[in-house]
Amino acid sequence: MTDSSSDTGTSTIQSHADKYNDPRAKITSRGVLIGVVIVLLGIIGAAGSIYARRTRLEKTTEFWGEATITALQLAEQIELQTAELDDDRAIRLSGMPGLGHLRRALLDERNYRWDSQQTSSMAEICNSIESDCVELWLTDPTAKRIPPIEIALDLETGWVGPVDGEKRVQVNERARSGLKHFLGTIATFEQKRYDHR
Repeated sequence: MTDSSSDTGTSTIQSHADKYNDPRAKITSRGVLIGVVIVLLGIIGAAGSIYARRTRLEKTTEFWGEATITALQLAEQIELQTAELDDDRAIRLSGMPGLGHLRRALLDERNYRWDSQQTSSMAEICNSIESDCVELWLTDPTAKRIPPIEIALDLETGWVGPVDGEKRVQVNERARSGLKHFLGTIATFEQKRYDHR
């Protein structure tokens, strides 16, 4: 019985010997070179993708300061405050879908119109009738890595700046429409949910 099984195994290998020892399959220097080129193109493509997608922070760090940049990156709690809500009813954004896009929109320097930067407060805009201002409150109560930070945004004109600061800058049209859609939708939904509880 042992001999017959070994004969069967040997005959299988012999009947397919051409698959294991095919004289047509040759590794040439051209084939190796093509393989190396493909690997190098993959590495260059991956590095280019990482570089293009990374968040650029040089100008935003200069404008916001280290504490606000750290808060935008790491804040444990982010709350949205609108004119319709009192302080006790601020909308918690922590853990909400789309929060990563909100953080990136405010962090990436390519989302701002830096030629629009002014040395005047957000209060001037937010106190006008036409404005649609909201505030983001960023806190880190557990780790306490940052002080509480408050950012004001006018969703109509795209002006952003610290609530208590004397500087502001506009976000570009693409970022403004994204912020307006995301924050406006959340504020409207939460207000309706609160009113119909």
